[in-house]
Amino acid sequence: MQNLYDLFCVIDEYTAYLREKDFEFSQDGFPVLRKEMFLNEIPDLMIPVNHRKDRRVVNRKKTVLVFFCGDVEIYRRLPKLLSEIDEYKKYMGVVGPDVTVTADMDDEWQRAIMLLNQLAMAVMACNGIKVVLNTRTGGICTREMLGLMPRGIIVASGFLGGDSKYDEADFSYVAKMLRLMPAVILIYGSCSDKLQEKLDRVGLNYVVYTDFRRLCKEAA
Repeated sequence: MQNLYDLFCVIDEYTAYLREKDFEFSQDGFPVLRKEMFLNEIPDLMIPVNHRKDRRVVNRKKTVLVFFCGDVEIYRRLPKLLSEIDEYKKYMGVVGPDVTVTADMDDEWQRAIMLLNQLAMAVMACNGIKVVLNTRTGGICTREMLGLMPRGIIVASGFLGGDSKYDEADFSYVAKMLRLMPAVILIYGSCSDKLQEKLDRVGLNYVVYTDFRRLCKEAA
């Protein structure tokens, strides 16, 4: 995808594909995923989709693929999603795409990105791939879209900024998790000790996974 037009073409393609498969949609046009479509086991490893053939992947059936990478890489892969379905089926599951959405973007733009991310996740689920909800949202208008998701599922959050970007006074992430009430949060990357303390305090279960870059550094 090279521009805004390409993005909306992919949204239209995914929507048409899912409607042909009689996939359920909300009144606002967002795909509605059933609980059985989500992964219900804890993976041994989380690895970026572009590094899925790395030697560290010793058991694909215990490895979950993630799109916690730059937007350029995600935009490159999304138009090829349908042609790569069989490749993704070799793995335990896939976390929903992580195209950047932030609270300072226009509401309509945020909704378009959230729609793109959720449509891609639905396309994978429609083809029998176990998916994991990516908890990334922008402003309040996009957090409300998480209300379509079943309670008690496994979700995933990418923390690639490290402790330096964590605001101890910000409780929005914990509030979002309490609204979702997930079975487990799969945390990919460097999660602040302070945030982990907050999750422990409210009784939310989580597992922290080392991100791929740090894995490589530790090996070196």
